[in-house]
Amino acid sequence: MEELQKEIERIRREQEELVFGAFDEQTAWETGNRLRQIAREKGYAVAISITLNRRRLFACAMAGTTPINDEWVRRKENTVYKFFKSSYEMSLYMKLKGDSIGPRYGLEDGLYAAAGGSVPVCVKGAGIVGTVTVSGLAEHEDHALVVSVLREMIAGETAGERE
Repeated sequence: MEELQKEIERIRREQEELVFGAFDEQTAWETGNRLRQIAREKGYAVAISITLNRRRLFACAMAGTTPINDEWVRRKENTVYKFFKSSYEMSLYMKLKGDSIGPRYGLEDGLYAAAGGSVPVCVKGAGIVGTVTVSGLAEHEDHALVVSVLREMIAGETAGERE
């Protein structure tokens, strides 16, 4: 229990740090392509999705994925938009409470998933405006992949590397 709580707190701190100055179609394209590049290099069979205000700006399904990955992407994104938290934080919270997301919040299980892999896109002065989602690895790996690329993109933004 204590380990779960510590991990939840770490993820909350992480989310506070992952803030873009701006996020638009170009940012989504660059972020999605970077995720795809890493997935390709590592041989990951993942589905990747990036949304801005629920509008899908980037979608990619690597070899080895199935329509089930697309369903997981959709359910994870719905979770982020519903709770304004990463789907991994919600997964850990549900484990901590010994519960599942549907019964606890009166939600249809087929629409939401407390499983890691969808991370909110936060913009300074605007808050959560979108999602970056990966499905296909273990939930902590999906989450870590998204976070690593978001960190990279934000670092590039602050260093003035965007075109």
